[in-house]
Amino acid sequence: MRYIRAFPVFVIAVLLAVSVGVWSPSAQAQTALEEWAKQQISEETGIDPNLLATLFVTDGSDQFILAFVYITEETLQSNLKPEIKQAIAPFVGQRAMLTLVVPTQTSNFSPLEISFSQDGLTYLIGSSQIEPITEDFRASQLPPNEVSAGVLLLPVGLDVNRPFEIHYRGSFSTTFSIGGSGASQPPGFVFPNFLFFLLQLILLLFLLPFLVVI
Repeated sequence: MRYIRAFPVFVIAVLLAVSVGVWSPSAQAQTALEEWAKQQISEETGIDPNLLATLFVTDGSDQFILAFVYITEETLQSNLKPEIKQAIAPFVGQRAMLTLVVPTQTSNFSPLEISFSQDGLTYLIGSSQIEPITEDFRASQLPPNEVSAGVLLLPVGLDVNRPFEIHYRGSFSTTFSIGGSGASQPPGFVFPNFLFFLLQLILLLFLLPFLVVI
C-alpha cells in the first residue's frame, strides 16, 4: 500500500471527493473488504486479528468505517503509538474495546448507536460505558477523513470468549470472535477496484497513522 504515498495530493483529494455516494458494497464485497481491512490493521499494528473487527456503515449521507480492538495485555505489547497505549492501559482486563471511526464524508455518528448481540439477546450501551479518547467521540457530526476514538466497556452478560455480533443502528453488523470468526475472502472473489483502492487510501492516510508510526 505504501506506493500510494507517491500520489500527488490533488489526485488523492479527487479520489476521496468522488467517494461520496459510491461506498455501498454488496454484502459479499463488504464482508471481504472488512476482512481485508482487519488483516491490514493487524499487520501494521502487530495485534492478533482475532482481537480486531471492522464494520462499514453506509446509511444515507452517513458513510464511515468503524474499527474495534479488544483491549488486552497483548494489545499493549503491539506497535500502537505510546499515547494510544497510555489511553487504553487502564482498560486491560476490563472487557473493553478501543473503537475508531473514520468518515469518508461528513457523517452523523453516535457511540450510543453501537450495540451487541449474542444467543438471540441484544445488549445496548449507556453513556457510562463510553470513555472518549478524542473529544468528538460522542453524538456529533464528524468531518471526513479524520479519526475519532474512544473506549467502549462491553455490557454485562456478553460472553467475550464466544463469538458475538457488533451492530450499528441495528442495520449494520460484523462478527467478533477471540477464537476466530472463520471469515475470509470468498474463493475467486474480486474486490470492486474503486472501493478497494479507496479503502487502501483511508487506511494508509488516516486510520493507520492515527494508530502507529508509519
